[in-house]
Amino acid sequence: MPLFKKSDCPPEMPDEILWAVNQCIDDLQAKLVDQVILAEPPLRLGAPNLARCFMQAHLRRMLMFVEGGYAEFHAGRPLMTEMASRALYENVATLCDYSTKLQELCAANNYAGVNELTQKYTFSTRLPHFLETNGPAWKAPQILNQIDKMNKRNETYRSAYDHLCEIVHPNGLGAVVYFARNEDGLMTFQPRGAVPERAMESLVMAAILFLTVFVELDEMEKSLAALTAGTEAK
Repeated sequence: MPLFKKSDCPPEMPDEILWAVNQCIDDLQAKLVDQVILAEPPLRLGAPNLARCFMQAHLRRMLMFVEGGYAEFHAGRPLMTEMASRALYENVATLCDYSTKLQELCAANNYAGVNELTQKYTFSTRLPHFLETNGPAWKAPQILNQIDKMNKRNETYRSAYDHLCEIVHPNGLGAVVYFARNEDGLMTFQPRGAVPERAMESLVMAAILFLTVFVELDEMEKSLAALTAGTEAK
């Protein structure tokens, strides 16, 4: 069942884009699995399926953000929808950063490199006590660096993300400007925000990124299959 309706979208969005986004969300839902065997027979290679675990977990995060953002909007909490949209930009950037590095390592048939990369991305953190115990190699990448990498693919990526950050953070745009209107010196507060429809449009625009996610997941699967075949040939 399609998640987004025509009334949810910016008026200038073509029907074909809306259809593609809804179809992509359904197709990504179909990719979810309940279990992944890490050391799968006959080769019992752990790295490829750990990579698939990473993909499955992040796919669930992104689908939960888009579905949760949609539900929160219709529950009368559009600011939560804006938070979900920002989270989608971050998650897509992280996935694409991992995908680029993974595909390069797979192309080089570097099984050890794939294993190391995936371990770090799967268990990365910025919690000081964990890093003190396990070492700085496990420090999670800086999200703004990943956002900037995406800006090379889409020149509006960083500006859209920054605007969402201004709304999500307790700045002027995310508090007084978000909830109030000044008319002749009288501040009138709106319970759902001064322009609540903007939040749904933001979510739809963020959901377009799922088209990129679908392509990246497909490319990663091809790369992992080639890596497995190359390792088996050895």
